[in-house]
Amino acid sequence: MNRTIKTISWCQAILVFALLSSISAYSEPSPEETAKMSSGPAPKGKAWEPAWGFWKDVPKAWQQTHWGFVKDAKKGDVDVVLMGDSITKGWSGAGKEIFEKNYKPLKTLNIGIGGDTTRQTLWRIDNEALDGIQPKVVVLMIGVNNIFTGTGTDEEIAKGVAEILKQIQAKCPKSKILLLGILPLGNDSQSARAKNINGMLAKLEAGPVKFMDLSAKFSDANGKVLPDLYSKDLVHLAQPGYADWDAAMMPVLKEMMK
Repeated sequence: MNRTIKTISWCQAILVFALLSSISAYSEPSPEETAKMSSGPAPKGKAWEPAWGFWKDVPKAWQQTHWGFVKDAKKGDVDVVLMGDSITKGWSGAGKEIFEKNYKPLKTLNIGIGGDTTRQTLWRIDNEALDGIQPKVVVLMIGVNNIFTGTGTDEEIAKGVAEILKQIQAKCPKSKILLLGILPLGNDSQSARAKNINGMLAKLEAGPVKFMDLSAKFSDANGKVLPDLYSKDLVHLAQPGYADWDAAMMPVLKEMMK
């Protein structure tokens, strides 16, 4: 009898260890793969085709940043994930005080990376960005760098975002997704593209996906950006911009977390 109990306990211990190992482990690329991805940008492709990121001034840093976020996610205890580019990353910059006060208590992990397009977001999901966690809500804002870099037509960018939503749902089937539209921009032609893309993104709202367009909060009646909410480049946000973003999004986010 005692031998049977010990055997069961030992088997249970092995199972627990295996589960913990699967949660904490991650698989960074081999040195050869890392060298390849640190020597130059990924080959050109469509907005819905994954591609690693590359910063030419600091060629190893994008990979280090991504895998650092993977390690953070593996620690678990994450209820909200913020995904996106430098505008999302800005919650740790101009928006840091608001983030610490309002989002940290919600167990929020910000994994935004500057310069990312839909392609980098897809690559990151393919490479463990969401592995081992089941957040209540994933907040996604992406696409502006597609406009800046010419990575896709408006229709192709929307298709890239649709593919991201599909992959998030595959990785986190229990999560809800708050899809945010691209914010207005200081450049009129680029801002017009953002508005057009947002019209397409609105049609992606279905099931666990809710779409939210913040454009009215960041522009006047003529569609011009409100400069007090932006940094000097009229792309990135200043602290008042994050305050307005927070005021608009927080009630929706809390409702989605229920």
